Amino acid sequence: MAEPRTGPFGPSPAALAAITRVPDLSAAPDPHSARLREALAQRYALPPEAFVVGPGTASLLHHLVARTAASGGGETVYSDPSFHLYASLTRDYGLTGRAVPLRAYRHDLPALTGAVCDRTRIVLLDSPHNITGTTASLPEVIALAETVPDSAVVVLDNVYGEFQNDVIDRWFGELVECGAPIVVCRSFSKAHRLFGLRVGYMIGAPALLETLGPIVLRYDVGTLTQAAAAASLADHATVEANRYLVADARRRLAAVLTNAGIAFVPSESASILINVGPAANQLAYWLTGVGCSLRSPSTSGVPAGHIQLFIDSADTPARVARALSDVREPHQS
Repeated sequence: MAEPRTGPFGPSPAALAAITRVPDLSAAPDPHSARLREALAQRYALPPEAFVVGPGTASLLHHLVARTAASGGGETVYSDPSFHLYASLTRDYGLTGRAVPLRAYRHDLPALTGAVCDRTRIVLLDSPHNITGTTASLPEVIALAETVPDSAVVVLDNVYGEFQNDVIDRWFGELVECGAPIVVCRSFSKAHRLFGLRVGYMIGAPALLETLGPIVLRYDVGTLTQAAAAASLADHATVEANRYLVADARRRLAAVLTNAGIAFVPSESASILINVGPAANQLAYWLTGVGCSLRSPSTSGVPAGHIQLFIDSADTPARVARALSDVREPHQS
């Protein structure tokens, strides 16, 4: 794996260069992101028809839920808490949501399976979990998918998947070939660091995407975005360096928290959830003061007494250590 960089990590230099080489912004974008889908097909050794590209995974989820609602409604199943969009889209499109509490910060797969019924249309599963950073194994996801009705789909929201200890990319081909009712969400916002360009994709069996997947409008993904995303896919070194930086900072941050006696959830994502009880709001204040990115207990989805710390720099562990020192010795500078 590539050596870590210091400071903030960022997008591929090749992606930034590709943006500057776009010759004519007055020309229409590739209407269906065909070139980017070809690049994804090469990256994963799958047919282009196994991909739907859209302006961010949130937008793709929006289109998928909208399509489900238009086909006669039904129910969604998801963990609570999870990515906040699951509950809001369910509510906004008039579907019924079945929220299953996490168990020990993890998806309760037996309970999620038990929540599936003949009205289930979408099971939404964020792994790594959007808040806790925990994961569900692929065999567990496949077993869950075997219980859903024929008209339903399991969404494996894997946007933080590049940061997992065991990257599951090598299994996507088998998921597509066996036709399992599973679509995988991936993003260029996380490991590729192209959040501002808004581009994501779903992977699934072509027949599944055609009947149950999101419907993306022509020209939804702009020319600059398509060019940058395709270039980033080809720049393995930068993505690997970003992955290394997060994994290394995550390890060092865990050591800082352990030494401070602070409970945390072992994470496979780009954040760590810590449990500090009544001191959460005070510590969130100190962490923000030293430049840490976080979600506080007042933020939707973060449990009371917890803070979700984001790893956005190799310096994140040092910042957290400084904040903890300030809390212990508030009169020292």
